[in-house]
Amino acid sequence: MHLSENEIRALIIITRSGEPVHPSDLQKELGILKGSVSRIITGLQDKGLVERAGGEIVLAGKPPAEAFKRLYYSHRASPLQEILSGRRVELLSRLDSSQKSLEALARETGISSDTVYYYLQDLRSLGIVSRSKQGKAYFYSFNYITWKDLKDFVAALMEFQVLRLVPREALLIRSYGDSVLFKSLRPQDATPTSFTAYKDHGIELGLRDNYYTLPKRDLSLGEIFIHSLDSAEGISQRLYCILFYLKNKEALKKVLHPMIESIRAVLRGEHIKGYPTVEEIEEQAELYGIQDIEA
Repeated sequence: MHLSENEIRALIIITRSGEPVHPSDLQKELGILKGSVSRIITGLQDKGLVERAGGEIVLAGKPPAEAFKRLYYSHRASPLQEILSGRRVELLSRLDSSQKSLEALARETGISSDTVYYYLQDLRSLGIVSRSKQGKAYFYSFNYITWKDLKDFVAALMEFQVLRLVPREALLIRSYGDSVLFKSLRPQDATPTSFTAYKDHGIELGLRDNYYTLPKRDLSLGEIFIHSLDSAEGISQRLYCILFYLKNKEALKKVLHPMIESIRAVLRGEHIKGYPTVEEIEEQAELYGIQDIEA
């Protein structure tokens, strides 16, 4: 996710106006060429921030634009073009109340350590980021008290971009902030996951739907399992989840998910509504060569 300083300046002009803005007015205020204005407007449209109304530009009626409007009016004296330009949005999306090292943030964002350090210094000077020291290492966290509207804008912007990844004929199951999980009757140019990926790990299923995630990437067993838990509808699909868990128990024992406790309870012999019985699990486990069905 990249925002240029001119994109942010144009967005501020449109937000501040409260009325439709003509591209020629943006050109004058920004002091740039006509072609550059057109590219800026297109870029802001693609991010869900502005839209065209006849020959003029208005703030879009979409979550990222509404979130920016709140941010602007709560921090209009702040240098938003410095806070949001470059790849700072990606960095801000990874900062939260938990403390993270510079190295961890660089790894999560794919931004070089030198650039992350430069961004963090600026964000600290504005009170957006706090720094603490543990031994010789420094850790950074986001200041929600003063800058909640900034975090809301970043989250809305990132989610809008991710949701645009979902093919038109597919059904979104869940957005994870920087990725999406969806299903489709038709094959898609995406990474197979959830029940579709089970066949590569010892559980062959004959399902009508195909399950995918985007952006494309290599998935761990834990990610595939979490996707299937989030996809599961009804007892039969929860049974598949349990079989996958048993087949790959060592690799999945540290996975955290709200359904894990129910799965372990069922494997202890408890009856939980919406889940298969331990007898049903035992019967299916034999088909996949699963001997150990203990939690």
